[in-house]
Amino acid sequence: MAINKINTRSIQDTTVSSADIADSAITNAKVSPSAAIAQSKVSGLSTSLTNLCTSISTTNTNVTTLNNKIGTAANNIGLLGFKMAVNDGLTVFNLIDGVVDEFHDESGTDEAEGSNDLYNCSSDFYVNSDQPTGAPTCGPISAGFAIASVTEADTSTAGTNPEPSSGSPGSFAVAGMSSLNAFLWGSGGGASQSGGGGGGFASGTVSVSQGQTLSVIVGEGGEKNNPAPEGDGGGSGGFGGNHPADSGEPAGNRRGGGPGYPSRGGGLTYLGTATIGSAPTALLVAGSGGGGGYNGVGANGPGTALVGGAGGGGTGDAGAQTGEQTGANSDNGGGGDTEQGGSAGSGNRGSGQSGGLFYGGAGNGGAGGGAGYYGGGGGHMPNGTVPHGAGGGGSSYTGHPQVTSGATEEGSGTEGGGIPKTGYVSSTNEGGAAPPQSSPSGTDSSGGVGDGENGYLLITGCQAISAGTTSTTIVSNAFASNSVATSSRIVVFEENVGTPTLNTDIIASISRDGGSNFTNATLADSGYVTGSSGQRILTGQADISGQPSGQSMRWKLALANNIVKIHGVALQWS
Repeated sequence: MAINKINTRSIQDTTVSSADIADSAITNAKVSPSAAIAQSKVSGLSTSLTNLCTSISTTNTNVTTLNNKIGTAANNIGLLGFKMAVNDGLTVFNLIDGVVDEFHDESGTDEAEGSNDLYNCSSDFYVNSDQPTGAPTCGPISAGFAIASVTEADTSTAGTNPEPSSGSPGSFAVAGMSSLNAFLWGSGGGASQSGGGGGGFASGTVSVSQGQTLSVIVGEGGEKNNPAPEGDGGGSGGFGGNHPADSGEPAGNRRGGGPGYPSRGGGLTYLGTATIGSAPTALLVAGSGGGGGYNGVGANGPGTALVGGAGGGGTGDAGAQTGEQTGANSDNGGGGDTEQGGSAGSGNRGSGQSGGLFYGGAGNGGAGGGAGYYGGGGGHMPNGTVPHGAGGGGSSYTGHPQVTSGATEEGSGTEGGGIPKTGYVSSTNEGGAAPPQSSPSGTDSSGGVGDGENGYLLITGCQAISAGTTSTTIVSNAFASNSVATSSRIVVFEENVGTPTLNTDIIASISRDGGSNFTNATLADSGYVTGSSGQRILTGQADISGQPSGQSMRWKLALANNIVKIHGVALQWS
């Protein structure tokens, strides 16, 4: 008998339930891939998908936020990896005893056993370096020069000044810097019946090269009125003030403020690539003040003050004036500029001496001129009695090609230039004080006549600090174990500064007898921390069963060749 086929019309709704279909009876292969099952046929599917999309969106936002914080959270992430690696040891290696030191201080290490183990207490790590990592890579330099002393002896040597108008220059050794800032104050002129001129000021940024040595000369203040005629001028760094041709000595040996009667000019302050010689050697120069004149009326009534010309900006002041002028002003010398010396005062008895490159002119019965890039002219006494003309001031200089941001400030009368500037030292670069009008001129210091103040030179900058690698050993304190351990595992939370080689530049070892014997553990990068932070977790195992029996556990790290930071160490044993 024929059996009719069963089709879907032969099966009433709910006739076949899931209980009538055996598990695994219908497989994926028995369902057409083109079958369209509406989401509505799956209970809660639409809501679940919506919630899933919301969760994914929220997760993406959280991941973005997390990625933005990874840079600042590197230490925390590294610490998490460190703790994970420590916990792995309890299960994977069945190590049941141990100690963890995350380095919050130095209490877990034996400083007596370690060597060169520099600890950074602000960031909690050990480093095998002679310079704490995290410290500034550039150290400030501040080298001040007086006429015979320095404030910073590592880079600087002082000049000498055994007596007025004799001496030798100082020097500055360039190391770890490509530029420096220099501030120069010229010296003041000596006083007579009138005050000496104040010194000028110059500053600039100087391009320099590694290993270069710069010459430093600091101006000596001009001497006050002295009955002896034609006394030496204030030397530049102790050098005398006579023109080289007058002194009979080689050029450059006696350059400074001009000598004269009644008072002397001050010496320049100089920074150069060599000792004073020719114009190209000068990087920066601060001009000095001319000596004060004498008009013969000190105790006998008021008269015109013949104040020495102040040291200049680009041009020094003429004697008895506060204006920049290279020409002589009657009996008073003119100021020097950057191309020529100041003219000397002249009259029927002849003339004083004009200033020249790096020296002030001598006075002829008048005050000496101040030194400068070009110095001021000397004063003159016209008729054998009075007045004795004042000397002109020397010029400052900032025009060398190696100098940028050059600036000058001239003095004014007896006041020096650059007094408000940072780095100014008190009692520097002012002209000598004149006596009160009620006192005879030419008296000693009790009458108020004074020497010009010395100059000063300050060099500042930033010197690169290179961190050098030192061989370092870090040894832990001893930790008591519950039993005699036969195997041990070490976990090191390390950060690269250089590019160390494991088991060569970083060697870990373990002891069970208090440190008398150590066994090396072969370190491997466990991969917990990667990326630009350089932080990573190192792990290693050691069989310590061959060591003498003991229950005093120690770990040791030997570091060399490349700088690394060690943030923490864990030791486990069984």
